[in-house]
Amino acid sequence: MADKTKVTRGLPPRLSNTRKKNGYYYVLYHDKGREQAQSLRTKDRIEAETRFLGWLEQRQKDIISLTETDPIVESCIDIWLEQQVVNFTPGIQIRFKSLMKNVKAHFGEKRVSEVTRKDTQDYYKIRKSAKIGRNKASDSTIRLELSELRAVFNFMAKKVEPRSRRIDPRIIPYIDLPPDSKPRDRVVTKEEEDKYLNFAMNGNYNGHGVRPSNRVHRIQIFLVLAIETAARKTAIINLRWSMIDFTKKLLNFLPAGEHQTHKKRPTIPMSDLLINFLNRVYEQKVNDYVLTTTTDVTSGIQRVNNLLGIEGVSPHTFRHTWATRAAEDGVPMKTIADFMGDTEETVRNNYLHLSPDYLKEAINRRK
Repeated sequence: MADKTKVTRGLPPRLSNTRKKNGYYYVLYHDKGREQAQSLRTKDRIEAETRFLGWLEQRQKDIISLTETDPIVESCIDIWLEQQVVNFTPGIQIRFKSLMKNVKAHFGEKRVSEVTRKDTQDYYKIRKSAKIGRNKASDSTIRLELSELRAVFNFMAKKVEPRSRRIDPRIIPYIDLPPDSKPRDRVVTKEEEDKYLNFAMNGNYNGHGVRPSNRVHRIQIFLVLAIETAARKTAIINLRWSMIDFTKKLLNFLPAGEHQTHKKRPTIPMSDLLINFLNRVYEQKVNDYVLTTTTDVTSGIQRVNNLLGIEGVSPHTFRHTWATRAAEDGVPMKTIADFMGDTEETVRNNYLHLSPDYLKEAINRRK
């Protein structure tokens, strides 16, 4: 893909000897939205045309050089999407494209060297006030967007191909990130979990905008998978039947041909409840996606919450709940990390204090 260059409005570069009424020929052109004039230092038409051709040739070389050494941000994002994000699942690719839409709106026309720390601070204020985007963004959303912009710049400096397109790391700006969001402490109670499972297995997901069907609805399928596997929302949405081994009772969340990212997608054993439920759903399948489509489930979970009278539960809450219960039940931190596809350090930081053996060695030490 060819790099994009900053588009300026106005006429293309042209030759004129009437600009300053002194008889000399000038090149008239636009730069940063303003018309500029550069003298060719001659009153001879033929000589002026020759020098004008040389000027155009040099300008083209300058544009190509600038595009490669200091590209505009929009071009960097597009290249990153084409070379890096293309390796992810279709659902994740769509998510990243959507995620970077607001980043492009604010930074897109700037060159990498033109982006300042203040620009990133301004972006935070603009996203918080909904001047960009449909709604006011949370700190965690803005942090994610700016973190991916940082990833784009690092990719352009270290990984982009061909190597001749790699930019000098010294022109990469410092990006201010909002502070980490406070941990979400909401845990689904056992009574609420029973409600979810009963609805998923025996209820009827219907209402305004829902097409009547005798099949188990995709939101019901998501609920059981989220409760039983502690998998991330995107991993469940992109799960295919070909990734489930009913004979070995294993579920592999990593699609064939995909590479593991820092958010690992593990292969995990399935509970008896999950096996029986998926066997039932399999008989109704319409394609290879377990949830039939890869559209988001957040609004669907909120509809179920309203129906069951439950508040404050998002798709991620089920993952947090599984880890919390496992830690409270004394499951080793490494086992929890392996099951969830997290690092042991992440699990320890978030859940070690819930283990029944936490700090026990620090008490009753008198002999």
